[in-house]
Amino acid sequence: MISKSLKSCELTDLITLKSEKVGTLRILILADEKYPASVVKDHVHALISHSSHFVTLRAPRRPTARWQRYLPRKRISLLDETKKPFDVLIIHYSLCILFSSYIPGYLREEIRSFRGVKIQIIQDEYRWINRMMSEMKYLGIDAIISSLERDNLDKVYRSPDLEHVSKISALPGYIPKRLEGLNVPPISQRKIHLFYRSRELPFWLGKMAYEKTAISEKVENLLNHEVGIVSDLSSREKDRIYGNAWTDRLINSKAVLGAEGGASIFDFDGSAETQVNQFLKKNPGATFEEVSEKVLVEYEGNIVHQTITPRIFESIALKTALVLFPGRYRGVLKPWVHYLPLERNLSNFEDILKCLKDDNLLQEMVNHCYRDIVSSGKYSDSILGAGVEALCEILFSKKKFLSCAA
Repeated sequence: MISKSLKSCELTDLITLKSEKVGTLRILILADEKYPASVVKDHVHALISHSSHFVTLRAPRRPTARWQRYLPRKRISLLDETKKPFDVLIIHYSLCILFSSYIPGYLREEIRSFRGVKIQIIQDEYRWINRMMSEMKYLGIDAIISSLERDNLDKVYRSPDLEHVSKISALPGYIPKRLEGLNVPPISQRKIHLFYRSRELPFWLGKMAYEKTAISEKVENLLNHEVGIVSDLSSREKDRIYGNAWTDRLINSKAVLGAEGGASIFDFDGSAETQVNQFLKKNPGATFEEVSEKVLVEYEGNIVHQTITPRIFESIALKTALVLFPGRYRGVLKPWVHYLPLERNLSNFEDILKCLKDDNLLQEMVNHCYRDIVSSGKYSDSILGAGVEALCEILFSKKKFLSCAA
């Protein structure tokens, strides 16, 4: 049985709970190493680079390119190079345990039979929740590292079958070492005043998700009448940017538009998604407001998840100013200190616009933000590495003790 201190806690708490030395553990991470977004690669890299243990990375996901799907897939083993089982298995959030394209059937059964510590890092937790909890039980997961705040952990992972699973609250991302101390252009040399990228999220995720899609169009409409303002705003999938192109765009932008990550609807059994899809099939031109009124009223706000995002940390590290809807941002950011607060009804847009034209004001704000958030080291990805390492050691020691007691 898991101690009360581990049943539900913050990732940072684990560092102080760290057990006595357990020797060098053999840790296997299953992840999608080909994922295009740099924030995912940074997250995986932090787990490896900040560990004092022997860490192996393996990628079971089926290739996404159509021509590669017909090539033989390399079989993933849960044994190390000496044919011994690993001590700890970590399933990264870049893999979804529900689908065989990520976790093949044979590997699913091997994970279930694995006798070591099993940890699942999970994000985008607003969908398939009941199915996910059922699969966690089947696989025998010992601990979940979630992007949810601690208050929401038991509200979401409420199945009695997960009562003895450790539930750990972490930020969805941290500041990678590669972004610290970069020589970036000053605000005055950047050509784009306001930059934004998102994707068109499904209506069934609720108002909070929809505002991230709608914000670009609303702000763009206001900027169309402004002379001398250069903007690059889009929520279209075809306009998404990855890798070096993303970094280049950020360091050529004075400010980035944004909002808290998360969702205001958690679809436990898939019914919200099903009802929205059925409504849109009968009413293909329906707006979000219509769908919200006719379908989503009973779901809206059932769980509200709000968090700071890895993209915000990236912007801070690259000294790009933040124009954000007001929010908590997990207690990391303060309005008018770390970001320019844009009201949701855009009523103060003219005030924000004046700020965007003031290079000195923006430079002072990004320098202050960098000192508080990056230079302080409070949100370094070494925190992620240390917390996960501590969890591995604590659970390994406990499992070893229970095994000896038996």
